[in-house]
Amino acid sequence: MIREYLKEHILITDGAMGTYYDRKKSENGRIAEEANLLEPELITRIHEEYLEQGARLIRTNTFAANHAMALGRGVRDRREQDAYVKHVIRAAWKLAQKAAENRPEEIFVAADIGPAAENLFSEYETDPAAEYRFLADCFLECGAQIFNFETFSDIKYVAKTARYIKEKCPEAFVMVSFAANRNGYTTQGISISRLFAEAAQTPEIDSYGCNCLLGAAHMYKLIKAQNLAGDKFIQVLPNSGYQQIVRGQAGHADGVHYFADKMEQMVELGVNIIGGCCGTTPKHIRMLCEKLAGKAPYEKLPVVEKGGEDAVSQTRNNPFMAKLQRGEKVIAVELDPPFNQDAQKLMEGAFQLKQSGVDIITIADSPLARARADSVLLAAKVSAMVDIPVMPHIACRDRNRISMHSTLLGAHINGIRNLMIVTGDPVPSGERDNTKSVFDFNSIRFMEYVKELNQEIFLQDAFSYGGALNQNQANEDQVMKRMQKKIDAGLSWFMTQPIYSDEEVEKLGRMKQELNTKILCGIMPLVSYRNAMFIKNEMPGIQVPDEIVAQYRPDMSRAEAEDVAVRISLSIMEKLEEVADGFYFMTPFNRVSLITRIIHARKPQ
Repeated sequence: MIREYLKEHILITDGAMGTYYDRKKSENGRIAEEANLLEPELITRIHEEYLEQGARLIRTNTFAANHAMALGRGVRDRREQDAYVKHVIRAAWKLAQKAAENRPEEIFVAADIGPAAENLFSEYETDPAAEYRFLADCFLECGAQIFNFETFSDIKYVAKTARYIKEKCPEAFVMVSFAANRNGYTTQGISISRLFAEAAQTPEIDSYGCNCLLGAAHMYKLIKAQNLAGDKFIQVLPNSGYQQIVRGQAGHADGVHYFADKMEQMVELGVNIIGGCCGTTPKHIRMLCEKLAGKAPYEKLPVVEKGGEDAVSQTRNNPFMAKLQRGEKVIAVELDPPFNQDAQKLMEGAFQLKQSGVDIITIADSPLARARADSVLLAAKVSAMVDIPVMPHIACRDRNRISMHSTLLGAHINGIRNLMIVTGDPVPSGERDNTKSVFDFNSIRFMEYVKELNQEIFLQDAFSYGGALNQNQANEDQVMKRMQKKIDAGLSWFMTQPIYSDEEVEKLGRMKQELNTKILCGIMPLVSYRNAMFIKNEMPGIQVPDEIVAQYRPDMSRAEAEDVAVRISLSIMEKLEEVADGFYFMTPFNRVSLITRIIHARKPQ
């Protein structure tokens, strides 16, 4: 029925439930979904108000009806949570159906599902789609045939659930809308262009589009830039405007006429389904109905496909990446940024390393969560003054998405083309009251974000990026699964923890053979007996065998200990010859001269 209606009409949905409920409710701290049980008359009345103003599709009051809601209400037992969520959904369905019955025109009721599992599960958990299957089953038991997944930042679980729904109810109509910022990226760092393309290629999805986060004007610009071609229906439900605080209360702009004008322009792009999200009210829906009365759907504008010259290039201004891709061994050396404002030692070290033929200098990002000079700013300085490729480490610990995006733009402007992306060491527990971690991304999600930016912004001069590999973790299969996720996210090389044992060499050989990836093997010279004991006993993720420590003595001179360090490093490098695509030197105590000595002593290959 809804498919037939959409062939001839623009379908106007309701507006916001949550923010409109907040306007009407007493100060009871209650969320809208809870009101399905405690204030059913009010929820029914809100549905009726939207219908009276011309909406032809209403969404059940269930955006946040999931196990997280049950947990938030103090329900701990899983079976009791299941029962509670089912109770809320059934009540919401009945209220929407009650509002829709006995109307002169056909009314569509959509089962509304918000992004529950994104908040309930981590990347290491089992299939998060189980949460969505449970919610879908609740609605299917109620008789739902229209499903609306809204405010999503990824399509993965929606696509799985859509297939599940269609298997159980082939005639179901599945709608999905994504929430993106003005730049066209979701909170997962995925571009709307990519999500639209994937939705268009997913047979079980009938309609896709955007909702929330943006007002009508910015959403219009975003939709206008997308490829809407194909036989899918397009839906758009923007906010009434941007949130503002008035007398301590959050609210949204209320420009009803402006909103309707922009939505009329939206329809001219070929949008089939329109309505409102946060801040919209029955007034907005009435104005939409007046503006669009009698209008048929517009044809989608054709999109000119980009030519092959726009293929992502990662070697255009990147001699390090070009050398790595040619199969030549590369040498990367890490320099530690200073704790103070004096970067003289680092700069002198960079000049020495360039003269020794090093391919790239890497700069750590406040390792062990101790504040140091900014890695990207220092890398830009080294690049400009020493004229050598640089690779700043970027940790996800300290920056939110806005800051990460800005950092990437600034890095690219300053000629940086190589990045080392890491999740970042956690803030020590004793400092967490005063220092907060951010972690909007982990390393994999940030890699996916950079991959998106490479395809959208840096198309012909893209970033290349590597990631960390801890070969000493116990579960080798789990390590390789995580490595594969990073490769899928666009990673070009791995940089390992320092290597000291034959066992590690063999393990890296297996990983390289299995995954066919580039590996830069970590070499960290141990400069004294004390240093060897410290690394062996206190540094997580690094294994120093007893036979390595035994080569040092507590009474060794600096020169004697460095001789041992050179000998051990060269021996390890020789063992890694068939495995390593290059070597990644970690400089102990800024002893750049020791690193250059090892580089010069290495036999020509």
